[in-house]
Amino acid sequence: MASAYMGRAIPATDHLHPMAQPAQRQRKRGAMTRRMAMLLSFLALALMPAPSWAAGVLRYAGRFYAGGGELDLVRYSDGKTKIGILGINRNRERLSVAFASDEWHSFVDLWNKARHTPSAAWQTIGTFKEAGTDDARLLSVATGPGVQFTIVGKKGSFTFVLSPRDYAAFDLAVKRMAVWFAH
Repeated sequence: MASAYMGRAIPATDHLHPMAQPAQRQRKRGAMTRRMAMLLSFLALALMPAPSWAAGVLRYAGRFYAGGGELDLVRYSDGKTKIGILGINRNRERLSVAFASDEWHSFVDLWNKARHTPSAAWQTIGTFKEAGTDDARLLSVATGPGVQFTIVGKKGSFTFVLSPRDYAAFDLAVKRMAVWFAH
């Protein structure tokens, strides 16, 4: 079946298909916008204990996905203070660990050692413990079939395994964070 459009015959499927695509894109864009807004809102509430942080800005340096989970590298700045955040999102719950400017090198050292220490079985590379908070979280980094990041806090323990295929992208995000901290 065809319809006439300005003197041309257009098959019915071609006639309806262009109208369906914008609606699908709009739904996808709306869902993505809602997820992003929820995530940023949650990050703002969950990661920032001090009221003065409300005036700051959060920016993603890297996002990585595997096994239904998400690993994020996030930058926070309020113009005076810079904080690096490593967060794990699992089943709509999030746990993160924060690094002050003078602590970021600790994470870089853990990451570099983990990616350069190949291992068939999991072996712990090292840990980092937050300071200056009532919910001081512990980050543990292990190497094995990937690099395993585990964050332990009052909510429990969240783990994310970064695949070797993501090492280059993750390394680039870590280096961008280091440059950001340096300036």
